[in-house]
Amino acid sequence: MKKSNRFLAFLAALPLTAALAAAPAHAEGFGGLGGLGGDASNLLSGSGMNAPSVSSLAPSNVTGLLGYCVQNNYLQGNSPTTLLSSLKQKAGLDTTGSQYTNGQNGILDTGNGNTFSLATLKGNLKQKVTTKVCNAVLKQGKSLL
Repeated sequence: MKKSNRFLAFLAALPLTAALAAAPAHAEGFGGLGGLGGDASNLLSGSGMNAPSVSSLAPSNVTGLLGYCVQNNYLQGNSPTTLLSSLKQKAGLDTTGSQYTNGQNGILDTGNGNTFSLATLKGNLKQKVTTKVCNAVLKQGKSLL
């Protein structure tokens, strides 16, 4: 499958579900991004990036990503900041490891050494994909409390 087709398939297959909690909560999906077509394909063509899956992220990566989203103004208001503070204070959450650090740098650590970097996306695609991922991360973070 061509890389551009893989990316479009990835966008279509991202009804992100939160599976970190014992009772899964549903996170916002990427349904509206499938219409980006050639723009999305051209921007990620040859990048080697794999599809992110918020549902498989470790709590420390979710917390780091939430920090990235807040710091870079992808999420507005007090709710994300308050949630971030609560997650950082949660007992047993590792805020010193690589998954947390990756998250702070906009990197989804999807397991088995696979990552997806929001920071390397460009232009209009970056804004749209990162906003969708940040909203899904926000919902995922709420399920961790």
